[in-house]
Amino acid sequence: MATPLTPQRPLGATGVTVPLLGYGTAPLGKEQVSRDHAVRCLNHAIDLGITYLDTSPDYGSEPHVGEVMRTRRDEVFLATKINRRSKEGVLDELKESLRKLQTDHVDLIQVHAVNAWADLEQALAPDGAVAALEEARAQGLVRFIGITGHARPEILGHAITQYPFDTVLVALGMADRLVTSPETFLLPKARERNIGVIAMKCLGHGEYPDVALGLRYSLGLEGVSVAIVGMDSETQVSQIAEIAGAFQPLEEQEEQRLIEQVRPLVEKDAQEYQEGKKCLFWLHDTAVMGWKEHDEPQLVAY
Repeated sequence: MATPLTPQRPLGATGVTVPLLGYGTAPLGKEQVSRDHAVRCLNHAIDLGITYLDTSPDYGSEPHVGEVMRTRRDEVFLATKINRRSKEGVLDELKESLRKLQTDHVDLIQVHAVNAWADLEQALAPDGAVAALEEARAQGLVRFIGITGHARPEILGHAITQYPFDTVLVALGMADRLVTSPETFLLPKARERNIGVIAMKCLGHGEYPDVALGLRYSLGLEGVSVAIVGMDSETQVSQIAEIAGAFQPLEEQEEQRLIEQVRPLVEKDAQEYQEGKKCLFWLHDTAVMGWKEHDEPQLVAY
């Protein structure tokens, strides 16, 4: 019998506690992943105590998650995202996600991938994404409202001063510290406001050679509630859960070793970016979702 992942942390001021490890379900949405395989992975994770599930309409994993939610919805904290930016577009997108997830509500809905100032203006417009999510919360479709971003933590730091988001999901791996420093621009503001911080890209999208060091670094940052990790097999779920379950903050020499491992990846990425290759792809993400989705709020002011 597997040992449950018992460590829990408060998710900001939501009143909810979450496990240190969350399931990033993007790998389960790949075309070659069968429904049966995805369901086995998700059930195995929940059995181990990984009860924070992260998905998104663009991952392709919502229907797989929905199959599990048919019988285990009450056991998990379910988080998804919205990519559209107009009020009407967001509400339509959310309702479609609920249909695929086979539930009448999600615990957390997040304005996804706010990586440019224009995107934040769209989200906060009077007829924008946040207005839609407030309406959805009033209807009981969502409990909490969050924001996510990959490439510009200073934008997220500003965003949480403009609106009382419940959570912020941000890239918090060692590469991010070396390039964009969320520890400087975002984490202090999140702690001041008791906003739940969700860490992603902890393992460098699989590029970091030492998984344990990468995960322990992110979990050791002050204010982090949970780290979400993309996992595509039951074996990987067990391995990552074991690391999280035995979490200890990095010692100084371990942190230095992680820096020495990640620095060459950052240098290589800087060179390859000029050639159109992006191994650490999220560091370069500046797409404006409202333009990408052709769903710009009419009342946005740039």
